[in-house]
Amino acid sequence: MLVVLLLPLISALIGWFTNWVAVKMLFHPRHPRKILGITFHGIFPKRQYEVADKIGKLIAAEFLNASDVIPHLTSKEQMQQIKALVEQRLDEYLNGTFKQKHPVLAAFLTEKRREEFKQEILEEIEFFAPEIIDHVVMKMERDFDVAGVIRGRVADLQVDRLEEILMVVLEKEFKFVEYIGGVIGFFIGLVQVGITFLRL
Repeated sequence: MLVVLLLPLISALIGWFTNWVAVKMLFHPRHPRKILGITFHGIFPKRQYEVADKIGKLIAAEFLNASDVIPHLTSKEQMQQIKALVEQRLDEYLNGTFKQKHPVLAAFLTEKRREEFKQEILEEIEFFAPEIIDHVVMKMERDFDVAGVIRGRVADLQVDRLEEILMVVLEKEFKFVEYIGGVIGFFIGLVQVGITFLRL
């Protein structure tokens, strides 16, 4: 009778332990090990290059593509910031460097004319900037292999470092997986106890 009553607790322990082992086997063993003729190898260490390739392609396709970046860079707010920065640099140039390099021209360039000249340049920049940004971003997308860079970084990442990162991010989720194994095991044990009593 005592064994029957302990059955839910034993089942809970087995369920928790099974899920604990499953979580550990995501990263361990680091290198292939044969036990009773069966080869054991952690999922991430075994498939690190495959995972790296898929992560690289996923980020390049879903998170870092020109169609998402360009609208942000050419938004009204961004263009205003660019215009303000260019205006600041133009003021510094016209009031400083230009006067030093071209003192004669600066003497004939009135304050009003200098302001008009600056505004003409700003209007041209505001008109052409989106096209230039679009061209630059598209060229970077063609020439810069985002997927390849991320794939290389993940593939070169030490497994223990990868485990550390994922444990920090998913520690609660991993613990939940372990605990849910215990809960499910407990209820399975209760069902077995119920079946046992029905047979008596």
